[in-house]
Amino acid sequence: MSIQTVAVVGSGFMGSGIAQVCAQSGFPVCLVDIDEQRLAHAQKSIRWSVEKLVSKGVVADAVDEVLGRVSTARHLEAAAEADLAIEAVYEQIALKQEVFAQLHHLCKAEAILASNTSTIPIAKLAQATKRPDRVIGMHFFGPVPLMRLLEITPNPRTDEAVTQSIVDFAYAVGKNPILVRQDIPGFLMNRIFGAMACEAIRLVERGAGSIEEIDQGMCDGFNMRVGPLCIADLAGLDISLNAFNVMHGLDPEYLPKAPALLERLVREGHLGAKSGQGFYIWDENGKRRGPAF
Repeated sequence: MSIQTVAVVGSGFMGSGIAQVCAQSGFPVCLVDIDEQRLAHAQKSIRWSVEKLVSKGVVADAVDEVLGRVSTARHLEAAAEADLAIEAVYEQIALKQEVFAQLHHLCKAEAILASNTSTIPIAKLAQATKRPDRVIGMHFFGPVPLMRLLEITPNPRTDEAVTQSIVDFAYAVGKNPILVRQDIPGFLMNRIFGAMACEAIRLVERGAGSIEEIDQGMCDGFNMRVGPLCIADLAGLDISLNAFNVMHGLDPEYLPKAPALLERLVREGHLGAKSGQGFYIWDENGKRRGPAF
């Protein structure tokens, strides 16, 4: 099917970014969230980001033209006529299943229901609907307007035409899609990153290497732009901890348990760039100022 209109459920860092790239690519998009303050913050964030990209010539359309394609709503009924509804709420199985159950009843029969989950098998979310053939995973990477990867995960019952529609849509919004051929916890990228990040944290924990040298070593030795500890800080250590815990709980044989050091930092409120301290010290402008310990 041809996707013409999009609804995004959840207006946080990922949801607002997904809405932005849809609007930048010419798609009318409705951003849905029950929290009015989060919606207001998302609108400000989208405007700021679009203004930056327009000023740099990355986005050709005028700022107001892009923003004019983004509407907001506080009720899921606003997603009823969307061709594609993308769930981007907090990474909790029960919460996501509740959203999918509601979307199943509200959205038109031919709509595609997608999840931005980074860890949860899509089949678990499809169980909350009676249309598993139209449920698929669309894992964007943050910040969404800047990162080109889109990880697409069909569940075992996803219709091939649905998968192809999402691949086509990925290219239409400027993303490079990769197809996950098994609906497994963490999919491809988070399984790889989780193993690397957890080991990097454990090496710091045991004093085998310093924060800066481990990250710099990954940059110099494996051509990464930034190291895994910096990435974890930028993602939010609470988000990283939750992702590692969800993946380990779903596949404890192969996916590592979150390191004790990560649990302690989150418990102490050191959440990374957004709190000003994680593995690094961050200033109010989001600039890294050096290791925190």
